[in-house]
Amino acid sequence: MSGFIDPETVYVDDLPTIWSPVQEELTEGERLQEINLQATASLLWAADAPEAVLRLLLNETEIEQVFEPPSGYDPRQQGEWNASFLTFAFKHPIRLKSIKRQPDRLEVVYSLEAAGDWWIEITPESVSIERV
Repeated sequence: MSGFIDPETVYVDDLPTIWSPVQEELTEGERLQEINLQATASLLWAADAPEAVLRLLLNETEIEQVFEPPSGYDPRQQGEWNASFLTFAFKHPIRLKSIKRQPDRLEVVYSLEAAGDWWIEITPESVSIERV
């Protein structure tokens, strides 16, 4: 049903968000263009929906290339780290502090070092975001 938010199906976990672009041979110009066009959008797509919304609202979408796994990286769930892949992460990590899921609502609290803690509640009828 369009316009209905199902809090039971909103995916949230505490794994750090990373992104690796297409791993094929490109010219330097093509590679730079591809990265510039897709990196931020692809990283936001990989993030949990509540985190992506919060990042967009707070304008915390700056990314950087990473050469080591970020804190909290789980190779059992995210695959073995491959340093030869071009990989990006958000420059300012957001940490999931708590998650409470009920049949009719999802509540999460995220912590962003520079912006404090943020509470997000998602119900079938509304989305609420507050700084706590």
